[in-house]
Amino acid sequence: MSAAEQPVILIVEDTLDFAQMTIHALRRIGLEVTHVTNAEDANHFISQQRPDLVLLDLNLPGKSGWEVLKFLKSTYGEDKVPVIVTSAYSDGANRLVGKLEDVYRYMIKPFPPQDLLATVRAALNMDAT
Repeated sequence: MSAAEQPVILIVEDTLDFAQMTIHALRRIGLEVTHVTNAEDANHFISQQRPDLVLLDLNLPGKSGWEVLKFLKSTYGEDKVPVIVTSAYSDGANRLVGKLEDVYRYMIKPFPPQDLLATVRAALNMDAT
C-alpha cells in the first residue's frame, strides 16, 4: 500500500446491523471497506486482492471464521495480513486459538465503535488524528 492509497479493509460479518455500523465508522476515517457475509465470499475476495486488514467474525454460515484465517495465511504466507477477530464468543478456547493463530486482537462483541477504531488505527499504524 502506498501513501496515496487508502487501506483496504475486509469485513467478514453475517450480522448486518453490526456490519453496517462498522462500515460507517471505518469509512468516516477514510478507509476503503469491502463487506462479505460468509467464508466463501471472503476467500474469493482474498484470492483476488490482498486486504490491508481483516475484521473477522467467527460464527459464519457454512465455514467458520477460523477457516477464513487459514485460507488467508495459506494465500499470503509470511506477508502477514493483520486480523482483528470480532466475536461474541468470549470462551477461553476461542481466545486461545486466536492467540495461537497470531491474530492482532480478539474483540468480544458488543464493544464501542471508538474501541474498534483505535484498534484498527493501531493495526494499520495510522495516526489517531
